[in-house]
Amino acid sequence: MKLSKRLKAISDLIKPNSKVIDVGADHAFLDIYLNLYKKCQCLAIDKSEYSTKTAIDNALKYKADIKAITNDGLKNIKLNDEIIVISGMGTRNIMKILNFDLKNDLILSSHTNIEDLKNFLKNKKYYIYKEVIVEEYKTYDVIYAKRKDDRNG
Repeated sequence: MKLSKRLKAISDLIKPNSKVIDVGADHAFLDIYLNLYKKCQCLAIDKSEYSTKTAIDNALKYKADIKAITNDGLKNIKLNDEIIVISGMGTRNIMKILNFDLKNDLILSSHTNIEDLKNFLKNKKYYIYKEVIVEEYKTYDVIYAKRKDDRNG
């Protein structure tokens, strides 16, 4: 299975055996890849029932063990220590999805207003742990953000 450059860059930021929640997962190619090649536990979330069905069909096709649900962002999702991935949407939508108190590591790739996203993260007490620029059909900025705590200021 071959990923786009952007999805491959995201997958490269995720350690093997991680727990991942992919919001806006579309057809779940990232989740399938992470499960097959990095043994990650993945929950693919999309607000489109069609995308969720396609994600489930793709998981069966590739024999991947992922979960896929139709949901509006992270509403009613119990969070623990998962890495939250949100990619392929604009900054406003990302901020709307993350507009609550959370502590999870975040991997974000917005199509718009990267500086607004960085300011949003700073205001939520996150710092940019890693940032990758990907040149594909356009330029993508992939941000790995972690919550600040007493140890990392």
